[in-house]
Amino acid sequence: MVAGDQHRIKAAEFHARAQSETRPHLKVQFESLAKAHLRLAEQADLNERVEVIDDLCRELGSMGGAKSKKGFYETPRPGSVMQTEQVTSGISFFVILLAMAASAVFVFWASGGLVG
Repeated sequence: MVAGDQHRIKAAEFHARAQSETRPHLKVQFESLAKAHLRLAEQADLNERVEVIDDLCRELGSMGGAKSKKGFYETPRPGSVMQTEQVTSGISFFVILLAMAASAVFVFWASGGLVG
């Protein structure tokens, strides 16, 4: 049984106990526990999906064969040269940064700025 399902079962148990509880403060606590287990179930489901995607990426990275000996997630060794600026679709990092700064100034100006 996957972890998400285990947390959903616990949530149902706490919800049932809350419904049968006559003392209001305990009823609230059981409902709180039920909600917490539902959040844990969602997180467990997300973790499982990420793990599947991570495994797939590792497999795809290992299919590179002789092209690259580095794995998909291998971290660079200390002292190795790393690329510090990546150009995407011909737009450099500095152009994107300038556009973001201009947008921030415009939003600040449009919202009234420093009205005293």
